[in-house]
Amino acid sequence: MEYAHGRPRSGSSTSASASLVVFASSLVIIAAPACVAPEVDEPSVETATFAYTVPAKGTATTLDVAAWNLEWFGDTSRGPTNDTLQRQNAYDVITGADMDLWGVEEIVSVSQWNTLKSQLTGYAGFLSNDPIVTSGSSYYTTSEQKLGFLYKTSIATVQSARVILTAYDYEFAGRPPLEVKLSVTLNGTTDNVVVIVLHMKALSDSASYQRRLDASAALKSYLDTNYPTQKVFVVGDFNDDLDKSISGSATPYANYLADSADYHFATKVLTDANISSTSSGGATLDHHLVTNELALSLVPGSVEAYRVSEFIPSYASTTSDHFPILSRYTWAAAKPAQIVINEICANEPGSSVTGEFIEVVNIGGAPATLDGWTLSDASSVRHTFAAGTTLAAGKSIVVFGTAAGIPAGTPNAIASSTSNLGLANGGDAVYLRDAAGTTKDSFSYPASLAAVDGVSMNRSPDAAESATFVLHTALVAAASSPGTRANGADF
Repeated sequence: MEYAHGRPRSGSSTSASASLVVFASSLVIIAAPACVAPEVDEPSVETATFAYTVPAKGTATTLDVAAWNLEWFGDTSRGPTNDTLQRQNAYDVITGADMDLWGVEEIVSVSQWNTLKSQLTGYAGFLSNDPIVTSGSSYYTTSEQKLGFLYKTSIATVQSARVILTAYDYEFAGRPPLEVKLSVTLNGTTDNVVVIVLHMKALSDSASYQRRLDASAALKSYLDTNYPTQKVFVVGDFNDDLDKSISGSATPYANYLADSADYHFATKVLTDANISSTSSGGATLDHHLVTNELALSLVPGSVEAYRVSEFIPSYASTTSDHFPILSRYTWAAAKPAQIVINEICANEPGSSVTGEFIEVVNIGGAPATLDGWTLSDASSVRHTFAAGTTLAAGKSIVVFGTAAGIPAGTPNAIASSTSNLGLANGGDAVYLRDAAGTTKDSFSYPASLAAVDGVSMNRSPDAAESATFVLHTALVAAASSPGTRANGADF
C-alpha cells in the first residue's frame, strides 16, 4: 500500500478502469522484521474458475517476468475488504497473463497465499518467511507484509532462496530483499539466473527518501560484489521514480542509471512516457532492473504496466492499488564452458608447501568435463584431473599440494595428483591445459605476488574473463579464499 504516490504526472490516468496499455523497448528485474515462526496453515484445496478473462502476455519461447504489489493480500482489516474476491482476481490475472516468473509484494495471509498457490496449475512458489528461505522467518512475521515468488515448474528449478542485506533491515523498512537463484530451461537451453524481489520504504518525506537512498546504495554494492557477471533481475515496488524522486530530490536510483555499462532499468521507458504504475496515478513506483548480461535480451516493446483494470471490474478496490509490471526476454544458447585460473597461493601459510593451491573456475554457461586436463608450473605437470571430473557453470575446484594442506570446510577441494604443486615464491608460471595439451589459460606471476606469507594472488575483478591478478588483500581483508569468491560468498 503506497500512502503517498508523489506528484501527479501529465497524461496519467486516475481511473481504476483505465484501458491504457503501455509498451517499452527495454527492461530490468528484482523482487520484514521479527523472530516469529511462519504460519503453518494448510492451504484449503479449492478449484478456482475464471471469473474474468485476462489476456495472455507471456509467450512460449521467451522468459517472461512480472512484479506485482498485491495490496495487503489476505489482510482482514486493510486493503481490499473481500479477501476471497481479491484472491480470485489475483488468480485470474496470474493465470491469464501467463508469465513465467512473478515477484510479489504485500502478501499478508499465508493461508490465502497457500490457497492461491494450490489453484495455480503449473506454478510453485513461496513467501519470504517460508522454511525454504534462509533467514526468512527471522525478519518476516506471519502477520506483516511479506515478499513472495512464483515460478512455472516446467521451465524453472529453484537452487536456493534467502533474505539478503539484513544488516540494512531499517533502510529496507523492515523488508529485506528476497533473493532466489534459479536454473531456467527454455528452448532447449539451460542457464542460471538470480531474481531479487524487493519492497522499498514508502512515502515522500525526507527521512523515507534517505532510507531508500541508503538501501539503493547497499543493494548496488551487493550486486557489484556478488554478481559482476551474472544474469540478475531485481523486481518489485521501488516506491520511487527514475527521473526525479517523489520527495522532490534526485532519484534514489541514480547510481544504477549512471552505471549503464552494468545495469539497465527496463521500466525507465514507463517513467519517460509518464506512465503511472498505480491505479491512483502519479509516479512510476514499480520497476524491473536487470544486469547488463540480460539487457540485450529484452524483447522490444515488452515492458508494460498492465492495465488489468480493463478486465477486472472495480480493480482498485477489489484487487490492488498497483498494476502488474511485465517484461520479456529472449532465451538464446548458453555461453559454452570456459575454465580459467582464478586464484593462486604460491607462498603458503607457514612453511608447509602442502598448503599451496590453485583455484580454477568455470565462468562459462555450461558444465565442463575435465578428464585428463592438467595444471603445470614452469617446470612440469603438477596435477592431472581424474576421469569423471566435471565442473558446473559458475563453480570452482581447488587443487592443493596434498590432502593434509586442505583447510577444513574448503568446498570442492582436492589434492594434487603428484602431491606437490612446486610453486616458486620468486616468480613462476601456471598453465591450465586440456587433455589434448592445448593451453586454456595461463599466468606468469612475479615475485611481488608471492612475497607475503599466506597471501594468495587473485583475479581482479574476481572470476572475471578480462582481469589482472592482484594480491588477495587488495580485494578484501582476507588473505585468501580457496573454493569461494574473494569476499567469501559461495560460487
